[in-house]
Amino acid sequence: MTEAVTLYDLHKEIISIAQRLHFIEENVEEIHEDLHQVRPEYLEKLEKIKQEPGKRFSSKEKFLHYLEHEL
Repeated sequence: MTEAVTLYDLHKEIISIAQRLHFIEENVEEIHEDLHQVRPEYLEKLEKIKQEPGKRFSSKEKFLHYLEHEL
């Protein structure tokens, strides 16, 4: 009888783990979508940047200046 209880407990634990995994996957997908949204004006700028594949910047500040003032 102990074996049946152990298998039952194992089954319950597996179901619980599967439910928690599903919950985590849903949350990760929501976070992924939130983090990767780009404002429409930046989508236009990104397309322009793609047209200049050799463009290089020596610092983050110079890149940000380029984004804000030159595109």
